[in-house]
Amino acid sequence: MTNRFSVGCNRILFTPVGSAFVHREANFCVQIDLGVAVEHKWRLHQQNARGATTAYSMSSDFTAYSTNDLLRMIYDGEYHGKDFAYNALWETVFGRWRKGIDLEPLIALLQSEKSGERERGAFYLDEADPPADRMADVVIKLADDPVGHCRWRFVAYVTNSRLYNDAFAERLAACLLDRDLYVRARTIYWAVVVDDNTFAHFSEAVLSGAGTKAYSFSNPENTASWRESERRRAARGIEIAQRLRRGELVTSIRESVPEEDSYSFDQLAFLERDERRSIP
Repeated sequence: MTNRFSVGCNRILFTPVGSAFVHREANFCVQIDLGVAVEHKWRLHQQNARGATTAYSMSSDFTAYSTNDLLRMIYDGEYHGKDFAYNALWETVFGRWRKGIDLEPLIALLQSEKSGERERGAFYLDEADPPADRMADVVIKLADDPVGHCRWRFVAYVTNSRLYNDAFAERLAACLLDRDLYVRARTIYWAVVVDDNTFAHFSEAVLSGAGTKAYSFSNPENTASWRESERRRAARGIEIAQRLRRGELVTSIRESVPEEDSYSFDQLAFLERDERRSIP
């Protein structure tokens, strides 16, 4: 699960930066207020704790609806009952996808020609976390998506699912070199949390030139300069991941690697803190 949430119909995507949140306009809108969703879960917990038998839940009422129908109803702008969107999406649709049931609507979104639908599909993918063996061939295409939101969701899903082979290594190497710094930071974080064998294989692939785009300029000196810059950037990403794997703190690495953009370190620090909070 990630730490970005789209809220209400304001079309705002909240992005963690350090301990604060900044926002940017998103191309899709999940019509669910996060505060309402959290309050709803708390209320159900309280009711269950008291042994109440009337806790509000509509999940069982949705079995007769197809996944496509539920998705359409969530976004049709009509009122379908209190907390409908939360129950329909998070409890029913995501619940089905988590079990590998009725994945066709999700796959259709991820393969859509419309960038907004792919973004929404990538958000759903990360939140629902469907079985990796059913999604691998579809998910890997997100790594080449022109929309950065889709690329970092690809990395997030691979982090959770542990999908990895030579083809994924090539895409992850490209994400490590991504000019979208959030994609790069997520990929460094992935390299920190994978097992030793995967990290060793990935490091070797990156340092051998995997993921590097074959740019060619009219001036050969410019081409050589670009390739050298990419080589150093790739090696720096591996170095940062390696040092984090050894237990060094983000703050100390930041001081000794001034070439890396501070945004990368901001995101790595946030992800590091978030991981510590998730440990019981």
